[in-house]
Parts: sequence; structure tokens; C-alpha cells
Amino acid sequence: MPVVSRMKRRDEMARRKSKKDDVKEAKAAIRQEIPPEKYFVLRSGVTIKDIAELALALDSIADSDFSFHVNDSKNDFANWIGDVFGNKELADSIRPVKDKKESQILLLKHLFLDKGMDNRNTFSKEVRMDG
Repeated sequence: MPVVSRMKRRDEMARRKSKKDDVKEAKAAIRQEIPPEKYFVLRSGVTIKDIAELALALDSIADSDFSFHVNDSKNDFANWIGDVFGNKELADSIRPVKDKKESQILLLKHLFLDKGMDNRNTFSKEVRMDG
């Protein structure tokens, strides 16, 4: 095999590996695994395993449950994000938000924009696989 062909093949393999690594990183950023004892359990009993699940769950959480966890005296979601995931910046940005949709938008922006648009495909594949 000529030297040029071997170099092209090596470069192509390196690109493929790099793309796989990027997908793994994006997936890890979205679906950061935590032990079950650190899952967020809503007042209704629904369990949330990560920030992506929280963003999706905000569509179906009853207003009364949301208000139980997020009100003028506390924001349990912000505390969970900061304490469990160590993301103080996101926790601080969501802490003053008292509206369910606004909270969801902030979380989705974090997942898709702050982490890079490559997350969009990884996230949608995860949702299709899970649901």
C-alpha cells in the first residue's frame, strides 16, 4: 500500500475516533450518571435522574408540585443541580426563576447551547431510546 494511502487511512481513522469521543463527551454532559440515592424525587413520587430528565419532566409536573419545590423561600431544583452535579453556575441562574416554562427553557438552553449543538442529536437519540 502506498505511503499516501496509509496516511489518508490513518487520518480517517483518527477523525472517526475523534467523532466517537465527541459523542461520548456530549452524552456524558447531558446524561451525567449519579447514584440512585442522589436522584431527585418529586413530591408526587416521580424520580428524576439527571438535568435532561428534569427539563423533560417540567412539561408534565403538576403546578402544585412545581410550586412545592420552587417558591419564594426555596428552589429545590437549583439546590439539586448545584449540590449533586456541582454546576453552581446553572444552579445560580435557575435559582431566582419561579416559572415552570422559564425553568425548562433555561435548562434546555444549558443542555443544547452551553454544551454545544452536537448535544442535540445525542439528546434526541436518548429520548427516543428511553421513551
